[in-house]
Amino acid sequence: MFCCRFVVSRLSLAVMIAGLLSAGVVAHAEDESLAKHKRWVTSLAYSPDGALLATVGGESLLYRAGDVLLWNAKTGARVATLQGHDTCVWSVAFSPGGGSLVTSGYDGKVIVWDVASGKPRATMAGKKGWVRSVAISADGSHIAAAGEDGIVRVWSWGLDGLGPVKEIKAHDAAVYAVAFSPDSSKLATASTDKTAKLFDLASGKELAKMEGHADAVLAIAFSPDGKTIATGAADRKIKLWGLDGKEKATLAGHKDWVDGLAFSKDGTMLASAGQDRTARLWDIKKLAPAGIDEFKTTVWMVAFSPDGKNVAVGSHGGPIRVLDVAVSLKEGVAKIAAEKKAAQEKAAAAKIAAEKAAKEKAEAEMAAKVAKEKAAKEAKEKAAKEKAAKEAKEKAAKEAKEKAAKEKAAKEKAAKEAKAKAAKDKAAADKAAADKAAADKAAADKAAADKKNEKAE
Repeated sequence: MFCCRFVVSRLSLAVMIAGLLSAGVVAHAEDESLAKHKRWVTSLAYSPDGALLATVGGESLLYRAGDVLLWNAKTGARVATLQGHDTCVWSVAFSPGGGSLVTSGYDGKVIVWDVASGKPRATMAGKKGWVRSVAISADGSHIAAAGEDGIVRVWSWGLDGLGPVKEIKAHDAAVYAVAFSPDSSKLATASTDKTAKLFDLASGKELAKMEGHADAVLAIAFSPDGKTIATGAADRKIKLWGLDGKEKATLAGHKDWVDGLAFSKDGTMLASAGQDRTARLWDIKKLAPAGIDEFKTTVWMVAFSPDGKNVAVGSHGGPIRVLDVAVSLKEGVAKIAAEKKAAQEKAAAAKIAAEKAAKEKAEAEMAAKVAKEKAAKEAKEKAAKEKAAKEAKEKAAKEAKEKAAKEKAAKEKAAKEAKAKAAKDKAAADKAAADKAAADKAAADKAAADKKNEKAE
């Protein structure tokens, strides 16, 4: 049984608009329609009966009051502007009965609104920093909010209004998304620490940790049967998980961050929003892309209408578009085929370019190798020539030295021989002179003797 504060009867659109008119918060005739809205739409949600579409955002992160707007989902006319957030509003959720609306913003506020009057029922502070995501349990008994400090704060909501807050230290990094399980017993979180987690709501105990994304996890959603959790991340991937934290499948197609996720009521389709400026539909049974729509700016969030016929898309400064699911699926076949063909052509071109680059690299490496080997050979030959020249020079020097030594020796020998000959010749001359002197003396002596004898006679 729903708690009475959130089970304000499912007011008809006419009654809601009448109440808002009397409260003076209805847009004037000259105000925007869905097709003319040009401010940020960071989150959006359909009322349970599909009569209203709530959108939040703003035109500046910090310096302008945030938007909380209600639209006639059928005509696209703006029904009301709810004022209370000081900065950009990040998240919005309707209560199960449609009588209440919960929003959270960069100003750290979590506000519960009365839809019929457009007035706040309660305002809670997110304690520290901005509050990125809010969710309301399917039984209407709890509100969960989380953001910059990694703590999930859960308030009970009953006859006496807001109950005490329960804090779950979910992550050491910022939490970008929270979601209640369809049976309201569990709470799932997505964080910039690259993980998603599942908690037991009553005890706050961690039941499972989903690890597998390569970057910050930015979006999370439960399938209607509560058996599957979908996550979207900055790694451009969407992953499907079991409640045990084990990965079931990966859906790849987005070319930039995946910001938002939403299951259709029957659980057969998943819608995703991406910073690649596309909103995509996925066939959950086939685990395959089923549709794609392109936008001019970043797509922040998607929401299925309760009847599953439409998907509302909020983007960064463009008109709020409501896509016809049947048309998107029909056109999606051609768009996905074209995208696949383009991807294949890009891959083929990349392959050719890679092969060409590899060939050119191989040729360049071969040329460099040949040039290196040639240079090495020439250097070797040059070294050999230089060595031979050096050896020849050394040989010539040795031979010249030996020749000079021989010549010196020959010269010294000739000089020695000449000296010896001169000495010999001198000795011979001296002997001849001595012999002659002796002969001359002997002759003189004989002559003297002969003369003396003659005289004596």
